[in-house]
Amino acid sequence: MSRETLVHAFHDGKLYEFERADEHKASVFGGPTPRKITGQAFGPKPLHRIACLCGLDIPALSRANVHELPLVFGMHYDGCGLSYRVKGRDEIEILRIKPAESLDNWPYQNFPPLIPYVPLQLKNSPRELSFEEFAARFTTDIGYESTEFIVCVPEPATIGLSFWGDWCNVTIIFECDLQRQEITSFAMAD
Repeated sequence: MSRETLVHAFHDGKLYEFERADEHKASVFGGPTPRKITGQAFGPKPLHRIACLCGLDIPALSRANVHELPLVFGMHYDGCGLSYRVKGRDEIEILRIKPAESLDNWPYQNFPPLIPYVPLQLKNSPRELSFEEFAARFTTDIGYESTEFIVCVPEPATIGLSFWGDWCNVTIIFECDLQRQEITSFAMAD
């Protein structure tokens, strides 16, 4: 039986799909955010690490000297638009976050401070795909092929946590500039 694809990454005409692994791996879903967060102020609620992809799994990351790519999003920030720069293994610098103030009941009451930690492995070998074919996999319009590296995380069904409660057709999108190590994240609803 096939496992749920938790993370979908697209680069240079190739699709990388990540699923739950049965043992510890370098790429992960959820877990704690980087220890040091600098730059623009936000809060009071924390940001969430949605995933962290390892350069060993995606050659484009290694070639860009990106050993780990933390994918961070403001789950407690209604309509979050977030841009940040990766600065080493344990630090990110917030370049822009809007809104910068969190809500107590967003995305719903008692949403946890951490996404459940799930080790990830590649589901299969990367396969060739056009951007249009990649974008068609999601119920939301993820836009145009305007970025070097894009990661999409739809609402997960098998981690024991709903991202959006009753809203199920929402995808978190990460547009990544690997050379500058800058990431923009936002959510798109159906």
